[in-house]
Order: sequence, then C-alpha cells, then structure tokens
Amino acid sequence: MPALKKPAAEKPKPARIAARGLQPTTALAAASVAWLEHLRRSGLSGNTIKNYRIDVQLLAGHYGAGTALNKFTTKSLNEFIKWLQSGRSVPCAPKSLDRRITALKSFFRWAALNAGLKSDPADAVVNISVRSPLPELLTEREIDQALGAAESFGERKLKPDPRPFAMLTLVLHTGLRKGEVARLEHRHLDFSNRKAPALYVRYADKRHRHKERKVDVDPDWIGIYEDYVARTKKNPRVFPYSVRLLEYWLEDITNSAGLAQRITFDRLRWRCAVTDCLADMEPDLLRRKLGVSKVQWFEVRRRIARLAGK
Repeated sequence: MPALKKPAAEKPKPARIAARGLQPTTALAAASVAWLEHLRRSGLSGNTIKNYRIDVQLLAGHYGAGTALNKFTTKSLNEFIKWLQSGRSVPCAPKSLDRRITALKSFFRWAALNAGLKSDPADAVVNISVRSPLPELLTEREIDQALGAAESFGERKLKPDPRPFAMLTLVLHTGLRKGEVARLEHRHLDFSNRKAPALYVRYADKRHRHKERKVDVDPDWIGIYEDYVARTKKNPRVFPYSVRLLEYWLEDITNSAGLAQRITFDRLRWRCAVTDCLADMEPDLLRRKLGVSKVQWFEVRRRIARLAGK
C-alpha cells in the first residue's frame, strides 16, 4: 500500500525542515550544521549561536568530526566534560562549563528527536556538583527590608528621591534585566486596563528581537509610577539614567536596609522567577515573561525549580 501523502496545506515544522535527511549514523559535523541552522530560525542571538558552535566544535575535536551521532553515550559525554574540567591546558571556568553542558544537552535533545536516536545520551549527563553554584536567593524578610528602605528615600525631608522605590517594585514583579529597565519608555506602558496593566519590552538590535515580549505589571505599581512621574522631570524613558546609576540605587538600598548580601538585578530577577514558580505559573508563560529562549530554558527552569524547592 503506498504511503499516504500529507495535505498540500500542511507545512512541516521548522525543526524537521532543518533536520531533513538526518539519521543515527549522521556525522557530528553534519548534524551540528543543521542544529545551528535550527537555532538561527528559532531566533537565538548571534552571540549565543557562535558560542554553541564553538562548544560543539570542541566535542568534534575531541572525538572526531566524523563520529556518528549513535556512537555517543552518556559515559563518553561525561568523559568529555571531565576533560573540559581538568584535561585541557586551560580548564573551563564554571560559567563556561555550565554553558557548554547546556549546549551539549540542547544539541543531543534535538538530535534524538530529529535523527531518530533510540535515546538522548546527554539526558543523564553530568553531576549537578560540576555546575556553577545557585544564586543567593533574596528572602521574604530581605525583600521587606529592601522595600522599606527604598520607600523611605522618597519620604525624606531633605532631597526625597522616589526613583529607587519605583524601580525596585517594578523589577521585583516583572523580572526585567537591567538593560531593559534602562531602555523602558513611557510609551511602552499600557495602563488602558488598570486592573491588568502591562509593559512591552523592546529591542532596537534585531539580534535580540526574540527577547521582545509583553509582561504583566502589578496593578499596585500604577500608583507608584504616577507618584514617581509627578515628582521627576519629563523624559521619554521611564528611568533615563545609566545602568551604573541604577546599580548604585540598589547598593544604596542594600546599605540602608542593613543587608549582608548585595541586592543586584540578577538576584531580583531570580526572586521574581521563584515567586512566579511558587505561584504555579505555567512554565512556558514564565519563560516568555523572562525573555528566555527555549534552548536556554532547560537549564534556567532547573535552577528556578531548585531555588523554589521543587
């Protein structure tokens, strides 16, 4: 009986287009070319793709670019990672090693799906102990202390400053990156529905367009924002200052609150993610809120879950 043909209107998925012709016996070098093209179509940044290409080239250099995909095992990949740690003349720094492990997991997860491998050899790869340490999560008490300190800046009799409180409350709820905060413009805010306000993260550089997104805003922040705007000079940007100055505000909050650990944008972003995770936000919705690619999400989600105790 002849094979049934797909309807003309049905289009194959991008991953299948990139992976056409791949088999378990396909060489690593050929498969990696298709994988990198898949990443480009997925909208991953050029810099990340460049790094991932180097990571897979290291694997090819270690075992041979012509090695078939089905020749790789969890054992061989763990041995490769061990070599990255201590066998090279220049051992990997924890952050670089973490990225290379993420690249391996992404590549073989894609290869298992698109080249018909019986199993994903990277699925059980690497012990958690070789990963970079988890970030230090802000506690509820630290958050309360930080909010109290920031709010007090705007209530001072001498040179009151509402800016740190407006910024801190925004980042705690939205998880924006520091550069995104600095670029945020008033026209990117949508308060048409005051019960469900939102903002739009925009990027001028087309390489980062995949990070553009709509993010919900805490309705209580509208009042904070309006008070802030009424007390500051008009400017197209919400926080028309350098990233370094925004970081100084966080340092001032840290010192005023008497916290032992510095508050940083990264720590606020992790706190936001964990709060949403504990509130059972749907994982892909959280991924989109944070502006994380599907390739990076595997590792980011794992870290969020560990921080949340799940």
